[in-house]
Amino acid sequence: MTTTIAKHQGNTTVRYFIYFSTLCITAALALPALAETPNLKPGLWSYKSTSTMEGPMNVPPQTSNNQECLTQSQLDKGINVLNIPKSCDVTQTDITRERVDFAANCNVEGMTTVFKGYATFHGTHLEGKMTSEMNTPIGPMIMKTDYKA
Repeated sequence: MTTTIAKHQGNTTVRYFIYFSTLCITAALALPALAETPNLKPGLWSYKSTSTMEGPMNVPPQTSNNQECLTQSQLDKGINVLNIPKSCDVTQTDITRERVDFAANCNVEGMTTVFKGYATFHGTHLEGKMTSEMNTPIGPMIMKTDYKA
């Protein structure tokens, strides 16, 4: 029974990691309005993220492709445009015209997850990386995500 619970918690954790990774990628698009005008153009953005997992679970790399319509209004709202889970506390948003560095601590099913990442802006595209670290009942897990838009 313990194994079943651990597997269930692990699968929930992986889904949450992927969900939050997507939020952070969207944040990379929307956060810059909090400081300087970002080197990003509003419009339809397609982005691809690839995540790898290190730890007790053998999870193959996960790749997702998404689209997001980024409007000037969203850029103007900055982080307020995001639906960040109430269990998360954004701890860093260092923003310049060319880059954002971000971090958050989230409580996922009683476990603290630390997310850290960055994105660089290039007008019509961006790229970045994010690392998520969590101590789970089945051992420490680290997820690394690379993304491009």
